[in-house]
Amino acid sequence: MDFTKLLAGSAVFGLVAGFWGRIKTVAWKCFNLFVQQVELLDDTTATAVVGHLIHNYRRAQLYDKTYGAAYDHTIDGKYGLIPYELFGKRDIIFWKGWAPFVFTTGGKGAAPAGNTPAPTGNNNQDRGSPAKITFIRGTVDVEGIIKAACQERNAVAWNVDYTNKNKVRRFFIRHIPALTTGRANAATNAAGGVAWYQQSHFRLLLHTIEQMGKRVTASKSPLEDLIFPRRIKDLIQEILLWRSSKEWYQERGIPWKRGWLCYGPPGTGKTALARAFAEELDMPIFVYNLGEITNSELMKAWSEMQANVPCVALIEDIDNVFHGRENVSRRGLGSMLLLPRKKKNRNQNNGDEDDGEEGRSFGMLSFDVLLNCLDGVERSDGVFTIITTNDIRKVDPALGQPRVLPDGAVEFISTRPGRIDKAVELTYMEAGDKKLMARRILGQYEGEYLEMLDFIARYPELQETPAQFQERCAQVALRCFWESQQDGACRETIRLESA
Repeated sequence: MDFTKLLAGSAVFGLVAGFWGRIKTVAWKCFNLFVQQVELLDDTTATAVVGHLIHNYRRAQLYDKTYGAAYDHTIDGKYGLIPYELFGKRDIIFWKGWAPFVFTTGGKGAAPAGNTPAPTGNNNQDRGSPAKITFIRGTVDVEGIIKAACQERNAVAWNVDYTNKNKVRRFFIRHIPALTTGRANAATNAAGGVAWYQQSHFRLLLHTIEQMGKRVTASKSPLEDLIFPRRIKDLIQEILLWRSSKEWYQERGIPWKRGWLCYGPPGTGKTALARAFAEELDMPIFVYNLGEITNSELMKAWSEMQANVPCVALIEDIDNVFHGRENVSRRGLGSMLLLPRKKKNRNQNNGDEDDGEEGRSFGMLSFDVLLNCLDGVERSDGVFTIITTNDIRKVDPALGQPRVLPDGAVEFISTRPGRIDKAVELTYMEAGDKKLMARRILGQYEGEYLEMLDFIARYPELQETPAQFQERCAQVALRCFWESQQDGACRETIRLESA
């Protein structure tokens, strides 16, 4: 064996190993003369960009694909699994003319979406690697791609031309916190509030975007299905005017937002009213369950909602969460769910105390944070807030209550405009409205309809909510329907026997 060559080879190997870091650096610099790599810092940018690339650039078909399915509504009234392909979870090669470029997915723990800034310094291992685009220098305009991707994402959220029925509907219902964790929109935290199926990095396999969403009511207008006293219908016109008067508000320096407190007995249509005008005006509606979210979660969700203005923020049954300013949603479990308070360095927290999320009972939302979201430092232009309650006495005046005039009359203007502008009472049905509902439900059964009119006349003081009177009429209509079905079956049996 030639030991001289062996020693020389070992020396060369050792030299290469010792200088491998420098060799890689020099090689990458040489490679960088021809190839450039751009990082996409957060998930929001990455999902917007990959969606833009999928729809505007030719891509290689040889890539590892990601499929899934989510339960959701379609406009034909069905609810079921919606299959889709999700882009951005695997590396994909795209082509711009003759030149290829690669979209590389980010590693686990990449910078999150939202207002939280990415960590600075050499912390890539802590937060994971960001997504990247690698391309031959001079062949791809990355800035142009990012700008176009963001414009496309904003166009989906800001598509407010509700008079054009050919556009994709903006109306959808989002619950905060989400009802389930397995939905498709939980697959990415970069949704920005847009319905998951409207996001360009999802490819629907069986449906089109136009087929998705909550069922459209059969009537010409969703508001026509609701029966309210004239005073409530007049207020609905105010909503229509607000929706189309953004410039009017801005010219006069008035915040382009409104807030209603709807109060009254259960079943008077408080939630139905909120949904109806959101659907009528094609605005997304965000339903907040205050008893299940913390301070930081509410602030984050409220901020993300701004990407979808104009929209509706619905806070239901606030009296089940707050009695005055006290959060009572988990009062019975408070002693068992207390968490140890985390001590924060005042210098690191700008001198402020703990925000309360860790120092209070688990999941408890503070009243001041709710007020700050409704009317705080950041203006919520384009948000129509509706808060419902069954017991107006439990609502703190700082939020807004009906205002009593010197003569004892109650007016709609609340005690705290800016947070709640109008306090609207929805109460028991009036006789005229009962007749309208009876005609709608029992119109084809003339005898039963006349009997219902007689019932209304005999008991003019009977207090019934719309839900109660609707059930009264529905039971009569269902009985008539089943009797007609049985009569038809009997006649068919007789016909067959005679034949």
